[in-house]
Amino acid sequence: MGSPGSLRKNHLIACEVFKDEFEAISPPDLTRTYLPQGLHRTPGKMPAAIQEILDGVSPDVGSILLGYGLCSNGVVGVASRTAPLIMPKVHDCIALLLGSRERYEAEVAACPGTYYITPGWALYGTTSLTCYKNEYLPKYGEETARYIATELLKNYTRVALIDHGVGDMNAARDHAREMAEVFNLSYMEIPGSLEYVRRLVHGPWDSEDFVLVQPGSPITSSPFLSLHTIALP
Repeated sequence: MGSPGSLRKNHLIACEVFKDEFEAISPPDLTRTYLPQGLHRTPGKMPAAIQEILDGVSPDVGSILLGYGLCSNGVVGVASRTAPLIMPKVHDCIALLLGSRERYEAEVAACPGTYYITPGWALYGTTSLTCYKNEYLPKYGEETARYIATELLKNYTRVALIDHGVGDMNAARDHAREMAEVFNLSYMEIPGSLEYVRRLVHGPWDSEDFVLVQPGSPITSSPFLSLHTIALP
């Protein structure tokens, strides 16, 4: 795979939980659009929202960089009209935040029951703790709210805060530690890496770590079928 769009400006479309990461490493001329992380929670909303942004991208854009993984097929069917789409070849964003698929798979093998949090996730996203406090408690009361949250977290044994050097680590640490305490999970911090994010922004994209989708062709799940299957929260 070459470097499509290398002579023209590119456009990034990414989940808002990546905002701090992309802002830290993106060149000034990279136009960027961030979408709410909550789109993941409602089937159908995520591809429609991404498609709406794609349809509005300037025809002068050389390539569109998609800051999403397959995301439980949440990007399947999305298509760019005029520019090639380039996206990381991952099931979900944790591999991006850890720096590589290999690192993610190693972490999963070492401790499969891990709930990952980053500063961006704590600030912009929705975690089990925020669902418990902001949705379940007001709607159901303490007993039922705790039952729902605990049931959803029954396969987890630890909360891992990823530190990759950007974002508000103190706020994220408070959030992650509170979640571990409330749900009786272990807590630890693990080093992250911006390398995969940097490669998505700057290229080259000619490795097995990226998927190139030509203009007019929809994203399919086929390129991701060979990846190691990882159970997601």
